[in-house]
Amino acid sequence: MKKILFILLFAFTVQVFAQDQSNWITDNTVALKQAETQNKPILVFVTNNQKTEASEELKTNFFNADTFKKFAAKSILLKLDVSDKNSTNARLGIHYTKQYGAPGVALINSKGKAIIDPLASNFSTEKVMKFLALWNETL
Repeated sequence: MKKILFILLFAFTVQVFAQDQSNWITDNTVALKQAETQNKPILVFVTNNQKTEASEELKTNFFNADTFKKFAAKSILLKLDVSDKNSTNARLGIHYTKQYGAPGVALINSKGKAIIDPLASNFSTEKVMKFLALWNETL
């Protein structure tokens, strides 16, 4: 029994560590330039770094999906902290996710234009799967 618990704990720890170690860029301009030179879409993650029900739902249904890891390797990852409501990131977050506040996820091109509808507010499994399927079509 102890071995099973250890294995489960180890697997969970590795998965959480891998997500946190992703190559998230925090500068919109840098992400746009990389997307242009590498010819990749940009996945924008809008966050206020607060642990909420919505952020936990997004983590569970989206970031922990196996397909997320696969698609993330083929995309530029941009993380926008919108904690400061008067920041450029807050305005970009609204522009990309079409919502005020966080969390939210959007897929944009190197010009900052939406490729598919953003994933915002309700992170149901159905909405996440649809977003992942559309993201896959762009790759």
